[in-house]
Amino acid sequence: GSSWVAAFLCFIILLTTAGNFLLILLIVTQRSLRNTSNYFLVSLFMSDLMVGLVVMPPAMLNQLYGRWVLRGDFCSLWYSFDVMCCSASILNLCVISLDRYLLIISPLKYKLRMTSCRALWLILATWTLAALASFLPIKMGWHELEFEVRSPNVTSQGDEDQCRLLVSLPYALVASCLTFFLPSAAISFTYCRILLAARKQAVQVASLASNVATTTTDETTPQVPRAPSQPAAGSESRRFANKHSKKALKASLTLGILLGMFFVAWLPFFVTNVTQAVCGCVPAGFFDVLTWLGYCNSTMNPIIYPLFMRDFKRAMGKYLPCCRRSGEPRPSAISLSMRNSNSGPRAATSLKNVL
Repeated sequence: GSSWVAAFLCFIILLTTAGNFLLILLIVTQRSLRNTSNYFLVSLFMSDLMVGLVVMPPAMLNQLYGRWVLRGDFCSLWYSFDVMCCSASILNLCVISLDRYLLIISPLKYKLRMTSCRALWLILATWTLAALASFLPIKMGWHELEFEVRSPNVTSQGDEDQCRLLVSLPYALVASCLTFFLPSAAISFTYCRILLAARKQAVQVASLASNVATTTTDETTPQVPRAPSQPAAGSESRRFANKHSKKALKASLTLGILLGMFFVAWLPFFVTNVTQAVCGCVPAGFFDVLTWLGYCNSTMNPIIYPLFMRDFKRAMGKYLPCCRRSGEPRPSAISLSMRNSNSGPRAATSLKNVL
Protein backbone atom coordinates (compact mmCIF):
# COMPACT_ATOMS: atom_id res chain seq x y z
CA GLY A 1 0.00 0.00 0.00
CA SER A 2 2.83 2.42 0.74
CA SER A 3 4.17 2.03 -2.81
CA TRP A 4 0.88 3.22 -4.28
CA VAL A 5 0.78 6.12 -1.81
CA ALA A 6 4.37 7.03 -2.73
CA ALA A 7 3.57 6.90 -6.46
CA PHE A 8 0.48 9.08 -6.02
CA LEU A 9 2.27 11.67 -3.87
CA CYS A 10 5.20 11.77 -6.30
CA PHE A 11 2.76 12.38 -9.16
CA ILE A 12 1.14 15.26 -7.23
CA ILE A 13 4.54 16.79 -6.51
CA LEU A 14 5.72 16.51 -10.11
CA LEU A 15 2.46 17.89 -11.49
CA THR A 16 2.54 20.84 -9.08
CA THR A 17 6.17 21.68 -9.78
CA ALA A 18 6.04 21.24 -13.56
CA GLY A 19 2.72 23.05 -14.02
CA ASN A 20 3.67 26.15 -12.04
CA PHE A 21 7.18 26.33 -13.47
CA LEU A 22 5.98 26.07 -17.07
CA LEU A 23 3.36 28.77 -16.58
CA ILE A 24 5.89 31.14 -15.00
CA LEU A 25 8.22 30.44 -17.93
CA LEU A 26 5.36 31.05 -20.37
CA ILE A 27 4.52 34.45 -18.88
CA VAL A 28 8.17 35.51 -18.82
CA THR A 29 8.91 34.46 -22.41
CA GLN A 30 5.67 35.56 -24.11
CA ARG A 31 5.42 39.31 -24.61
CA SER A 32 1.63 39.16 -24.96
CA LEU A 33 1.34 37.82 -21.40
CA ARG A 34 3.61 40.38 -19.74
CA ASN A 35 0.99 42.75 -18.34
CA THR A 36 0.06 44.07 -14.91
CA SER A 37 -2.69 41.53 -14.22
CA ASN A 38 -0.38 38.62 -14.88
CA TYR A 39 2.09 39.91 -12.27
CA PHE A 40 -0.31 38.55 -9.68
CA LEU A 41 -0.51 35.24 -11.50
CA VAL A 42 3.29 34.98 -11.45
CA SER A 43 3.22 35.57 -7.69
CA LEU A 44 0.53 32.90 -7.30
CA PHE A 45 2.42 30.37 -9.41
CA MET A 46 5.64 31.15 -7.51
CA SER A 47 3.99 30.43 -4.16
CA ASP A 48 2.49 27.21 -5.54
CA LEU A 49 5.88 26.27 -7.00
CA MET A 50 7.45 26.68 -3.56
CA VAL A 51 4.73 24.45 -2.13
CA GLY A 52 5.71 21.77 -4.63
CA LEU A 53 9.46 22.15 -4.15
CA VAL A 54 9.88 22.95 -0.45
CA VAL A 55 6.74 21.82 1.38
CA MET A 56 5.48 18.68 -0.34
CA PRO A 57 8.65 16.49 -0.43
CA PRO A 58 9.30 16.56 3.36
CA ALA A 59 5.56 16.06 3.93
CA MET A 60 5.69 13.00 1.66
CA LEU A 61 8.65 11.56 3.60
CA ASN A 62 6.85 12.26 6.86
CA GLN A 63 3.80 10.47 5.52
CA LEU A 64 5.63 7.42 4.16
CA TYR A 65 8.01 6.79 7.04
CA GLY A 66 5.61 7.82 9.79
CA ARG A 67 8.31 9.91 11.42
CA TRP A 68 10.60 12.88 10.75
CA VAL A 69 13.62 11.45 8.91
CA LEU A 70 15.45 14.76 8.43
CA ARG A 71 17.40 16.71 11.03
CA GLY A 72 15.36 17.92 13.99
CA ASP A 73 16.41 21.53 13.40
CA PHE A 74 14.72 21.50 10.01
CA CYS A 75 11.31 20.73 11.46
CA SER A 76 10.43 24.25 12.60
CA LEU A 77 11.98 25.69 9.42
CA TRP A 78 9.90 23.38 7.24
CA TYR A 79 6.70 24.25 9.07
CA SER A 80 7.48 27.95 8.73
CA PHE A 81 7.82 27.52 4.97
CA ASP A 82 4.65 25.40 4.97
CA VAL A 83 2.56 28.12 6.62
CA MET A 84 4.18 30.93 4.58
CA CYS A 85 3.79 29.32 1.13
CA CYS A 86 0.21 28.16 1.68
CA SER A 87 -0.74 31.55 3.16
CA ALA A 88 0.90 33.35 0.24
CA SER A 89 -1.03 31.19 -2.22
CA ILE A 90 -4.36 32.04 -0.56
CA LEU A 91 -3.51 35.76 -0.28
CA ASN A 92 -2.45 35.84 -3.93
CA LEU A 93 -5.84 34.40 -4.89
CA CYS A 94 -7.44 37.21 -2.90
CA VAL A 95 -5.35 39.87 -4.68
CA ILE A 96 -6.17 38.32 -8.08
CA SER A 97 -9.89 38.52 -7.30
CA LEU A 98 -9.53 42.19 -6.31
CA ASP A 99 -7.61 42.89 -9.52
CA ARG A 100 -10.32 41.24 -11.64
CA TYR A 101 -12.96 43.18 -9.71
CA LEU A 102 -11.32 46.52 -10.50
CA LEU A 103 -10.94 45.50 -14.14
CA ILE A 104 -14.63 44.63 -14.49
CA ILE A 105 -16.07 47.53 -12.47
CA SER A 106 -14.01 50.33 -14.03
CA PRO A 107 -12.14 49.11 -17.12
CA LEU A 108 -11.39 52.62 -18.38
CA LYS A 109 -9.69 53.69 -15.13
CA TYR A 110 -8.01 50.34 -14.52
CA LYS A 111 -4.64 51.21 -16.08
CA LEU A 112 -4.53 54.46 -14.12
CA ARG A 113 -5.30 52.75 -10.84
CA MET A 114 -3.42 49.48 -11.20
CA THR A 115 0.04 50.52 -12.31
CA SER A 116 3.05 48.22 -12.32
CA CYS A 117 4.45 49.88 -9.22
CA ARG A 118 1.22 49.41 -7.27
CA ALA A 119 0.98 45.80 -8.40
CA LEU A 120 4.50 45.11 -7.13
CA TRP A 121 3.67 46.79 -3.81
CA LEU A 122 0.58 44.60 -3.44
CA ILE A 123 2.64 41.48 -4.15
CA LEU A 124 5.25 42.58 -1.61
CA ALA A 125 2.55 43.20 0.99
CA THR A 126 1.09 39.74 0.30
CA TRP A 127 4.39 37.94 0.89
CA THR A 128 5.20 40.12 3.92
CA LEU A 129 1.90 39.26 5.58
CA ALA A 130 2.43 35.57 4.83
CA ALA A 131 5.94 35.71 6.35
CA LEU A 132 4.74 37.58 9.44
CA ALA A 133 2.04 34.96 9.98
CA SER A 134 4.54 32.10 9.76
CA PHE A 135 8.21 32.71 10.51
CA LEU A 136 7.84 35.30 13.27
CA PRO A 137 5.31 33.49 15.52
CA ILE A 138 6.91 30.07 15.06
CA LYS A 139 10.43 31.41 15.64
CA MET A 140 9.35 33.30 18.76
CA GLY A 141 7.28 30.38 20.02
CA TRP A 142 4.02 32.34 20.04
CA HIS A 143 2.18 29.39 18.59
CA GLU A 144 2.78 27.40 21.80
CA LEU A 145 0.54 27.60 24.82
CA GLU A 146 3.45 28.41 27.15
CA PHE A 147 5.09 30.83 24.65
CA GLU A 148 8.37 28.97 24.94
CA VAL A 149 10.81 28.43 22.12
CA ARG A 150 11.08 24.66 21.70
CA SER A 151 13.44 23.49 19.07
CA PRO A 152 11.67 20.74 18.26
CA ASN A 153 8.21 20.94 17.16
CA VAL A 154 9.22 17.31 17.13
CA THR A 155 7.06 15.36 19.56
CA SER A 156 8.35 12.04 20.71
CA GLN A 157 6.06 9.07 20.34
CA GLY A 158 7.81 5.94 21.48
CA ASP A 159 11.07 5.69 19.57
CA GLU A 160 9.82 7.70 16.61
CA ASP A 161 9.84 11.48 16.24
CA GLN A 162 6.81 13.13 14.68
CA CYS A 163 7.12 16.61 13.18
CA ARG A 164 3.75 18.17 13.89
CA LEU A 165 2.89 21.79 14.52
CA LEU A 166 0.84 21.95 17.71
CA VAL A 167 -0.64 25.44 17.93
CA SER A 168 -2.54 27.30 20.62
CA LEU A 169 -6.09 28.52 20.13
CA PRO A 170 -5.18 32.27 19.92
CA TYR A 171 -2.58 31.59 17.22
CA ALA A 172 -4.96 29.30 15.31
CA LEU A 173 -7.72 31.92 15.35
CA VAL A 174 -5.52 34.90 14.44
CA ALA A 175 -3.56 33.06 11.72
CA SER A 176 -6.69 31.47 10.25
CA CYS A 177 -8.53 34.79 10.12
CA LEU A 178 -5.62 36.65 8.51
CA THR A 179 -4.68 33.99 5.98
CA PHE A 180 -8.00 32.30 5.16
CA PHE A 181 -11.31 33.57 6.56
CA LEU A 182 -10.85 37.26 5.70
CA PRO A 183 -9.30 36.55 2.26
CA SER A 184 -12.02 34.00 1.48
CA ALA A 185 -14.70 36.55 2.39
CA ALA A 186 -13.03 39.07 0.07
CA ILE A 187 -12.78 36.48 -2.72
CA SER A 188 -16.45 35.54 -2.38
CA PHE A 189 -17.55 39.19 -2.36
CA THR A 190 -15.50 40.22 -5.40
CA TYR A 191 -16.45 37.15 -7.45
CA CYS A 192 -20.14 37.64 -6.68
CA ARG A 193 -19.87 41.28 -7.77
CA ILE A 194 -18.06 40.18 -10.93
CA LEU A 195 -20.84 37.67 -11.63
CA LEU A 196 -23.54 40.32 -11.19
CA ALA A 197 -21.60 42.76 -13.40
CA ALA A 198 -21.21 40.11 -16.11
CA ARG A 199 -24.94 39.39 -16.12
CA LYS A 200 -25.76 43.11 -16.20
CA GLN A 201 -23.43 43.64 -19.13
CA ALA A 202 -24.97 40.68 -20.95
CA VAL A 203 -28.44 42.23 -20.59
CA GLN A 204 -27.17 45.62 -21.81
CA VAL A 205 -25.44 44.06 -24.80
CA ALA A 206 -28.57 42.10 -25.70
CA SER A 207 -30.79 45.21 -25.56
CA LEU A 208 -28.27 47.31 -27.49
CA ALA A 209 -27.90 44.64 -30.16
CA SER A 210 -31.68 44.36 -30.58
CA ASN A 211 -31.97 48.15 -30.91
CA VAL A 212 -29.23 48.26 -33.52
CA ALA A 213 -30.85 45.40 -35.42
CA THR A 214 -34.22 47.20 -35.38
CA THR A 215 -32.64 50.47 -36.50
CA THR A 216 -30.79 48.74 -39.31
CA THR A 217 -33.98 47.09 -40.55
CA ASP A 218 -36.23 50.19 -40.34
CA GLU A 219 -33.88 52.83 -41.76
CA THR A 220 -34.42 52.05 -45.43
CA THR A 221 -35.73 54.62 -47.89
CA PRO A 222 -37.89 53.78 -50.96
CA GLN A 223 -35.35 55.38 -53.32
CA VAL A 224 -32.54 53.13 -52.13
CA PRO A 225 -33.20 49.42 -52.50
CA ARG A 226 -32.51 47.31 -49.43
CA ALA A 227 -29.23 45.53 -49.68
CA PRO A 228 -29.26 41.82 -48.97
CA SER A 229 -26.62 42.34 -46.30
CA GLN A 230 -28.91 44.43 -44.03
CA PRO A 231 -30.87 41.46 -42.66
CA ALA A 232 -27.52 39.80 -42.20
CA ALA A 233 -26.43 42.77 -40.08
CA GLY A 234 -29.41 42.28 -37.78
CA SER A 235 -28.69 38.59 -37.61
CA GLU A 236 -25.06 39.35 -36.84
CA SER A 237 -26.13 41.68 -34.02
CA ARG A 238 -28.34 38.99 -32.51
CA ARG A 239 -25.54 36.47 -32.86
CA PHE A 240 -23.18 38.91 -31.17
CA ALA A 241 -25.61 39.35 -28.27
CA ASN A 242 -26.04 35.60 -27.90
CA LYS A 243 -22.28 35.16 -27.99
CA HIS A 244 -21.87 37.74 -25.22
CA SER A 245 -24.54 35.99 -23.15
CA LYS A 246 -22.72 32.69 -23.57
CA LYS A 247 -19.50 34.39 -22.45
CA ALA A 248 -21.27 35.69 -19.35
CA LEU A 249 -22.54 32.19 -18.61
CA LYS A 250 -19.07 30.77 -19.14
CA ALA A 251 -17.66 33.39 -16.77
CA SER A 252 -20.24 32.38 -14.17
CA LEU A 253 -19.27 28.72 -14.49
CA THR A 254 -15.60 29.63 -14.27
CA LEU A 255 -16.10 31.62 -11.09
CA GLY A 256 -18.15 28.79 -9.63
CA ILE A 257 -15.40 26.28 -10.37
CA LEU A 258 -12.73 28.56 -8.89
CA LEU A 259 -14.68 29.22 -5.71
CA GLY A 260 -15.67 25.57 -5.39
CA MET A 261 -12.11 24.27 -5.75
CA PHE A 262 -10.77 26.87 -3.33
CA PHE A 263 -13.26 26.14 -0.55
CA VAL A 264 -13.17 22.37 -1.04
CA ALA A 265 -9.37 22.45 -0.71
CA TRP A 266 -8.91 24.80 2.24
CA LEU A 267 -12.11 25.14 4.27
CA PRO A 268 -11.98 21.64 5.86
CA PHE A 269 -8.33 22.13 6.85
CA PHE A 270 -8.81 25.47 8.60
CA VAL A 271 -11.97 24.36 10.39
CA THR A 272 -10.18 21.21 11.55
CA ASN A 273 -7.11 23.25 12.55
CA VAL A 274 -9.19 25.43 14.86
CA THR A 275 -10.98 22.35 16.21
CA GLN A 276 -7.64 20.69 16.91
CA ALA A 277 -6.50 23.77 18.84
CA VAL A 278 -9.70 23.69 20.94
CA CYS A 279 -9.96 20.03 21.90
CA GLY A 280 -6.99 18.19 20.41
CA CYS A 281 -9.35 15.42 19.34
CA VAL A 282 -8.59 15.22 15.60
CA PRO A 283 -6.85 11.98 14.49
CA ALA A 284 -3.40 12.54 13.00
CA GLY A 285 -4.16 10.56 9.84
CA PHE A 286 -7.33 12.54 9.13
CA PHE A 287 -5.47 15.81 9.68
CA ASP A 288 -2.76 14.70 7.22
CA VAL A 289 -5.38 13.94 4.55
CA LEU A 290 -6.88 17.42 4.93
CA THR A 291 -3.41 18.95 4.79
CA TRP A 292 -2.66 17.24 1.47
CA LEU A 293 -6.08 18.33 0.21
CA GLY A 294 -4.99 21.92 0.84
CA TYR A 295 -1.69 21.24 -0.93
CA CYS A 296 -3.64 20.03 -3.97
CA ASN A 297 -5.03 23.54 -4.41
CA SER A 298 -1.52 24.52 -5.52
CA THR A 299 -1.73 21.68 -8.03
CA MET A 300 -5.08 22.80 -9.44
CA ASN A 301 -4.33 26.55 -9.71
CA PRO A 302 -2.01 26.25 -12.74
CA ILE A 303 -4.58 23.99 -14.40
CA ILE A 304 -7.78 25.93 -13.74
CA TYR A 305 -6.67 29.52 -14.35
CA PRO A 306 -5.03 29.08 -17.80
CA LEU A 307 -7.82 26.70 -18.83
CA PHE A 308 -10.34 29.55 -18.81
CA MET A 309 -8.08 32.38 -20.03
CA ARG A 310 -7.88 32.93 -23.79
CA ASP A 311 -4.48 34.66 -23.68
CA PHE A 312 -2.90 31.61 -22.08
CA LYS A 313 -4.57 29.32 -24.61
CA ARG A 314 -3.18 31.33 -27.49
CA ALA A 315 0.30 31.38 -25.96
CA MET A 316 0.23 27.65 -25.30
CA GLY A 317 -1.17 27.07 -28.80
CA LYS A 318 2.29 27.84 -30.18
CA TYR A 319 3.57 24.71 -28.46
CA LEU A 320 0.50 22.48 -28.06
CA PRO A 321 -1.76 21.76 -31.07
CA CYS A 322 -4.74 20.93 -28.83
CA CYS A 323 -4.64 24.42 -27.30
CA ARG A 324 -4.24 26.05 -30.71
CA ARG A 325 -7.64 24.81 -31.89
CA SER A 326 -9.53 26.05 -28.84
CA GLY A 327 -7.57 29.27 -28.40
CA GLU A 328 -7.81 30.74 -31.88
CA PRO A 329 -11.07 32.49 -32.78
CA ARG A 330 -12.90 31.13 -35.78
CA PRO A 331 -14.86 33.65 -37.88
CA SER A 332 -18.41 32.72 -38.75
CA ALA A 333 -19.77 32.52 -42.27
CA ILE A 334 -22.01 35.54 -41.65
CA SER A 335 -19.13 37.70 -40.49
CA LEU A 336 -17.11 36.68 -43.55
CA SER A 337 -19.96 37.51 -45.92
CA MET A 338 -20.58 40.86 -44.21
CA ARG A 339 -16.91 41.69 -44.40
CA ASN A 340 -17.19 41.56 -48.20
CA SER A 341 -20.41 43.62 -48.39
CA ASN A 342 -20.74 47.41 -48.45
CA SER A 343 -23.59 48.30 -46.10
CA GLY A 344 -23.67 45.61 -43.42
CA PRO A 345 -20.19 45.86 -41.96
CA ARG A 346 -20.60 49.43 -40.80
CA ALA A 347 -23.48 48.64 -38.48
CA ALA A 348 -21.85 45.52 -37.08
CA THR A 349 -18.45 47.16 -36.73
CA SER A 350 -19.91 50.22 -35.00
CA LEU A 351 -21.73 47.95 -32.56
CA LYS A 352 -18.54 46.11 -31.69
CA ASN A 353 -16.64 49.38 -31.30
CA VAL A 354 -19.28 50.79 -28.96
CA LEU A 355 -19.28 47.64 -26.85
